[in-house]
Amino acid sequence: MKSPTFAGSTDTGRQRDHNEDAYALAPELGIAVLADGMGGHNAGEVASEMAIGTTISILSQTQGLGARDRLETAIQAAHAGIREKAAISSRYHGMGTTVVAVLVDGDTLAVGHVGDSRLYRLRKGELAALTRDHSLLQEFIDKGLYTPEEAREKVARNILTQALGLEESVRVDIGEFPLQAGDRYLLCSDGLYEMVSDSEIAALLGRRMPLADICTALTELANAKGGKDNITVVVIDT
Repeated sequence: MKSPTFAGSTDTGRQRDHNEDAYALAPELGIAVLADGMGGHNAGEVASEMAIGTTISILSQTQGLGARDRLETAIQAAHAGIREKAAISSRYHGMGTTVVAVLVDGDTLAVGHVGDSRLYRLRKGELAALTRDHSLLQEFIDKGLYTPEEAREKVARNILTQALGLEESVRVDIGEFPLQAGDRYLLCSDGLYEMVSDSEIAALLGRRMPLADICTALTELANAKGGKDNITVVVIDT
């Protein structure tokens, strides 16, 4: 299988005055990481940058180990670092962040995530979410209390049940997926999928155009629909 290609972009959106999202790519190592921070006094920016920096650094240093162990170790280290910084400075108290990190290794893509930033796969025109949000909305759906449509109307979308930095411990969800030639993957913050429907995402991901242009098109559509949050996207071709 050919080496994967990567592209990404981040945008403040139309209604926020600063960007608490962050992403980083290491295509030569098959690594992409995206984070969506939260916290006052710009602490969300600090949390997301710490998550990105620590995760990509440890993934880069642990080549040769299994993908699951690498992702677990890297994301847990990011969590610990954020909590440590928050504990020694009142400015950063209560800061946290989501994270979604992918590791392409041979014919497998591994993903680790915490929070509600997502990984999607477009395969033969079909879009599938490969992560499950750590959110109150998703929890209510999983328990059968609401249908997805009812939950979107009745439950606040942005209440997370897991995030880096907020609680003493965190559970990292990790999955591994076999790659197929022609797969296209999307990492994104909620600023994209809250504004753009799955069918619209699939249509743009399916275009035959440079990956950077697809990132731009997704961002522009989210902004055209209101741009209520920061918008960050990473697209990977395999």
